[in-house]
Amino acid sequence: MRRYAFTLFAMGMASTATNARANDGGMAAPDSVRTPNSPDAPTVSVRVDLDEVAVGDVISLVITSIAPSKVAINLPTQLSLQPFELLNRSQSETDLGDGRMRREFVLQIAAFQPGNHVVPPVPLTYLGGGGAVRTVSSSEVKVRIKSLIVNEPEPTLKPDSPPVRVYEDRLWPAYLLGGLMAAGAGLLLGFWLRRRWRDRKVVRPLPPPRPAHEIAFEKLDRLGAELQPDMDLRPFYFQLSETLREYLGNRFGFDSLELTTDELMAELERRPHRQLVMGQVQGWLSACDLVKFAKIAPTDIEARGALETAIQIVTATRARPDSAGTAMSTPAEDIRHA
Repeated sequence: MRRYAFTLFAMGMASTATNARANDGGMAAPDSVRTPNSPDAPTVSVRVDLDEVAVGDVISLVITSIAPSKVAINLPTQLSLQPFELLNRSQSETDLGDGRMRREFVLQIAAFQPGNHVVPPVPLTYLGGGGAVRTVSSSEVKVRIKSLIVNEPEPTLKPDSPPVRVYEDRLWPAYLLGGLMAAGAGLLLGFWLRRRWRDRKVVRPLPPPRPAHEIAFEKLDRLGAELQPDMDLRPFYFQLSETLREYLGNRFGFDSLELTTDELMAELERRPHRQLVMGQVQGWLSACDLVKFAKIAPTDIEARGALETAIQIVTATRARPDSAGTAMSTPAEDIRHA
């Protein structure tokens, strides 16, 4: 009878020691629990990343299980972790290479009441021998939740703070810096304006246009040098007529190259106070038109005479400079009719 009582006492002491080891040191190191009498039972450990936090801080509760690879370990969908609230959960698996699998379940939890709290054991389910569903739980973990109020048991106002020296605003450095920046900007603007003024494009007046009679004399001299005996005189008369028409238009201020002989004479009639022998000009232009369009063949002497007549017309009607150097008409102002 004594031996039976001693045996019961020894078994009770061993069970008490085992429970003490399972519940002690949850914050210092992970605890392991293994279901007895089950060869497939996983080894479960639990740990937290922080065992002392403030109210509302997030704590990572990591539950690690090691079991044969063929044994499926599951975390229940619904968990009661009062006084903690479950914020998020995740899991991962690692093959240890010896036929065992390590699974980690990470639970993000938080508490909103200060004090020394205990995270309750978290159950894990697995399939044991014969397909029976078994459960193994982690150990509980102690966590201290600190209040955000310093003296929360007896809240009082903080003592008055000592006087603090107030710094006066010294604006003169800002004013000085602003003045220097304005002076620098003014110098840069001055250099830029000076360079623009130096590099500006100077518009110089164009030289006065050449007098119409100089251009006409130059072309008539060139035609006289090209006049040869027994040459085709139609191109000569064409160029001679165009030269005099161009001169009359430039001299009296109208576009004369596209006008017929009658139109050109009408333009000359509308411009009074010019020294011009109208009959001589009209007769000369008509003679040139006969050679250009009626295919009349003039002689070399007639061609030379037409050239000399054109030179006489330009000479008689050219503008003469006055005493100040400006061009003016010849003394005779009225148009004369032959």
